[in-house]
Amino acid sequence: MVTQRQPWHVVKPSKLHGNGVFALRDIPSGTRILQYAGKRLTPEQADALFPVNPDEPFHTFFFALSNGKIVDGGQGGNDSRWINHSCAPNCEGHENQDGSRVFIVAMRDIAAGEELLYDYSLVIDDEITEELKQNYRCLCGAAQCRGTMIAPLPSAEERAQAAADELREVAAELDAEMEQARKTPVKAKAKKAAARPKATPQTDKDVSNLPQESAEQKNSESEIEEDKKDKKEKKDKKKKKEKSKNKDKKKSKDKDKKADKKDKEGKKAKKGRKKE
Repeated sequence: MVTQRQPWHVVKPSKLHGNGVFALRDIPSGTRILQYAGKRLTPEQADALFPVNPDEPFHTFFFALSNGKIVDGGQGGNDSRWINHSCAPNCEGHENQDGSRVFIVAMRDIAAGEELLYDYSLVIDDEITEELKQNYRCLCGAAQCRGTMIAPLPSAEERAQAAADELREVAAELDAEMEQARKTPVKAKAKKAAARPKATPQTDKDVSNLPQESAEQKNSESEIEEDKKDKKEKKDKKKKKEKSKNKDKKKSKDKDKKADKKDKEGKKAKKGRKKE
């Protein structure tokens, strides 16, 4: 027979604010008490929603996730939405690996009857003014209470550490990209070498293993041959022209010679007649 596990908590009125969640039995440190459930929203959808209680417009059941979504415990939520805030919490939120879910986990041993509390650490995009702090005022009454549920501003050391961490991350990404770039050409060369056929001595008869010429090589060779042909044709035409010119010159010279010969013969004949 399967026995139902007794829950770790119970919901009842709180001295801090409205309803609260209390330990039903002793809860050991590190215990996953329950999941913070609700509808997933985008930040824009969450901003567009009306307050759950118009009398308390700054009270919401939102829990921001690292994946960019917001869990709205007011829609389809569970008992986790009643856990109150404290600047000295005994619980905290733990996300799963992809940041899509969050669980309420005990930070220390919690005795039966003790109220479960976690630090809301609200992140506000606007300038943190005194008025804004009062709108999200804290009622926990702890010795270290900061007076507001808004997340404390990081110290100069924390800001410097965050900036250094960010720079390290960027440097690590750049190193990884450079390493990848260095490896890629080597892989490409290895692939090319593997694809290339092994060199073997070739004979005039055995040409079956010769690598085929690429289309580009063939095209360039055919273009060179055509250029050679054109040049040869032009040269031949030039030679023919020069030959025909020389012939014409020779003919005209021969004609001139013949004409001179006739003139001379005619003059001789005239002289002979005069003598007679």
